[in-house]
Order: sequence, then C-alpha cells, then structure tokens
Amino acid sequence: MPRRRRNWERQACYHITHRCHNREFRFRHEKYRRMYRRYLFEATRLFRFRVLTWIVTSNHVHVLATGTERGVPQISEALQHVHGELAQHYNLERNCDGSFWSNRFHATRIQSGRHLARCMFYVDLNMVRAGVVSHPCEWDYGTWPELSGARQRYRIVDREVLLNRLEVGPWESFVSWYRQTIDAMVADETRLRRQPHWSTAVAVGDAEWLEQHACGLGMRRFEIREAMSPGPQEDDDVRTFFLDCQNQSKVP
Repeated sequence: MPRRRRNWERQACYHITHRCHNREFRFRHEKYRRMYRRYLFEATRLFRFRVLTWIVTSNHVHVLATGTERGVPQISEALQHVHGELAQHYNLERNCDGSFWSNRFHATRIQSGRHLARCMFYVDLNMVRAGVVSHPCEWDYGTWPELSGARQRYRIVDREVLLNRLEVGPWESFVSWYRQTIDAMVADETRLRRQPHWSTAVAVGDAEWLEQHACGLGMRRFEIREAMSPGPQEDDDVRTFFLDCQNQSKVP
C-alpha cells in the first residue's frame, strides 16, 4: 500500500501525534522524556519551525506547530530529526533494533483562533485526562511551565507566534487567562473527556473553513461532522467541526 500523501500548507497550524511502537510505554523512564524535550528544543533552533504547545506522555507525544517563511516542510524535517535521534539513542543504549515509533506521525490541521485554543488546552490536559496527575503543574514534560510563566530559559514555545495564531492580547494577559482556564477545566470533569478528532481528523475548525480546506486539497469524498468539544467556558457558544476523509490517498 502506498504512503498517504501529506498536503502541507504554508503558515498553517498542525497538531502532530506520534505513538510508540505497539503502544509500548517507552517514555516511562524519565530520561527519555528529558531527551525528547532537549531534541525538540534543538529542532526549534536548527529548523526554525514554531512550536505552539507540546507534551510527552508515557507512550506518545503531541506537538502543535506551524511553519515559517520557508513553508511547512520544516515541520517534517524537524520531527524527523527529533524522532530519529531519539530512536537511534534508545536503540544504541538498550542494545536493540527495530522501530521505536508506530508508523508515521499523524498531522491534523487546526484553524487559528478559538479552535486552536481548544486544541492547546486538550493537549496540555493530556496527563490529567489519563489520571496520571491532578493538574498540569505536576507534569514537567509539557508546556505548563512555559505557558504559566514559570520557565524563562530554554523555552520551546514561540510566544509571539502562539499569541498571533490564537488572536489574543499581550503575553501577561495570556498567562493569566491560561492559568485560570486550566484550573477551571481541571475542576470540571466534563471538560476532560477524550476527543479523538483532535488526533485523527484531517482538520478541525468551522464548517465553512473546513469545506474550503477540503476543496483546496482536491478531496472528492469527505464528510464534515460536528464535534462535541467542551472547551473554555467563554467558548461554549463556538461550534467545532472536523473533516473526515474518505479518500485515504488525500489525507494530509
């Protein structure tokens, strides 16, 4: 079976998910989570792709990112570097071979603005949703330290691009809003439900935007479905939809 073709778009935001081979818990050892964080930091400097949020769990990773003036192949180049270096180091250290990752990573395009904010919170609450921690502040291998204003050095997230894509105000206001929203969502279990479309769909956003995206990709067979996406309370009136591709050769 031929590989699915990726249709990257310049300046677009993508939610990247990648699982370990056979869903094995290869990140259960903290040193490999630290290693992933270090390689991701290096990639933001070497390839100049922009990370908006990220997290390493015990058996998979999430990276919400966008390309810059060179276009979005930077995302593929950067992640090939990060995931390849980590896999090589893991195999050498443990004297084994074979795949570290399960197939290729999946990329879901996310519409900027409120839908991007929902995706960001969904990613950042991953370990809370899994029952590993009670609050993101208890998990060091994600963006809470950066987005809450705690970490000032070796930042992975591009603050300027994040604020621009979220279409929100200055950094200080964002930090306050981010912390308050995370606290409110942690306190409300209905907002912690798993929402697979963020990691499996072709794209997530408004219905009209998704239809334009599908047409731009030349997709002939697709379905736009409404998603049940509990997000920040002030966004309860915003309807979220996702694009489901029925033509596998066109999945980005």
